[in-house]
Amino acid sequence: MDDLKISNTSGRITAATVAAHIGLSKATVTHVLNGRATEQRIRPETQKRVLDAALELGYRPNLSARAIRTGRFGCAALIQSLKALYLPTELLQGISEALAEHDMHLSVAEVPEEVLDNESYVPKIVRELSADGLLINRIQQIPPAFLDRLRALQTPAIFINVKQEYDSAHPDDMSGGKIATDHLIELGHQHIAYVSSEVNLEQHYSEMDRRVGYEQAMATAGYRTTTWCLPADPVGPDFPYPDLRVQMAQELLSRPGRPTAIVTYEIAEAMAFVHASAILGLRIPQDISLVTFHWGIDARLCIPITTVTNAMRLVGREAVHMLIDKLHSGDQLLKTRAVPVTLIPGATSGPAATRKSL
Repeated sequence: MDDLKISNTSGRITAATVAAHIGLSKATVTHVLNGRATEQRIRPETQKRVLDAALELGYRPNLSARAIRTGRFGCAALIQSLKALYLPTELLQGISEALAEHDMHLSVAEVPEEVLDNESYVPKIVRELSADGLLINRIQQIPPAFLDRLRALQTPAIFINVKQEYDSAHPDDMSGGKIATDHLIELGHQHIAYVSSEVNLEQHYSEMDRRVGYEQAMATAGYRTTTWCLPADPVGPDFPYPDLRVQMAQELLSRPGRPTAIVTYEIAEAMAFVHASAILGLRIPQDISLVTFHWGIDARLCIPITTVTNAMRLVGREAVHMLIDKLHSGDQLLKTRAVPVTLIPGATSGPAATRKSL
């Protein structure tokens, strides 16, 4: 491009600088740079011109001026509970991508439960982080007093990976349980078990929902359900071996009329069955098929386990979209959104075969 057509005494690149450089009105450029191009019906090609020019010229928004003008700082605070810590890279990626699309940035606060439940914590963190709204990643039981305090403060907030009536975004785990089971039924399996771990029971809605989805699919097909639970503590008295989870998996696979396919709550249970199958001489997927839940097929495991995604990247994006809606709507309650999940074919699910005797 040509040299700048406009300069200012401060030397800072402004929306007016960008507008003069590409021959557009300051209003048009401001709408694009402030994330309002779509609602102002600005053509995509014009948006691209503005964003390309802003990048080339080194435009940076004046956050202080914006805060004075709009009453907002362009910041969302992610409050992360240290209890049952779950903050996958995919979730952070989705949050960061969606915030960037709205010219916002992210601050993260990792907090013990007892601090999070203190009356003064939420207003303090909103003030100290200059946050316009909150994304709350607190996946275990949320005290009613905490919810009441949020509403009383009128601080826009969206819960992540929590199933409640309003103001949360989570994977559609019930649909996921059905998708996993239907996949195995379509492969001809009738004897399908659902396996979780004691450590997960009553800890998170997803364990219940995935199991219910499995039970619904089995009932629709007219098949009997089998549920199995692995120990919460894998360590036996002769640590590091044997692993009690693997022992329990072996027990299920050694029973008369053993299942030909397994749906597991997550990757830990799936790996227990991979190990148990190897010990018992069962081949995957020829003798036993496996489907699990994870962010995707994890290449680190050296076996591509057929996986129903937990859609964490999309959950992060949806949570941000909901928070933006709340910022624009005066913090109205928003119906909780269940993000669709999908099945990724792997190498651990195959046609049903005659069960091998042990």
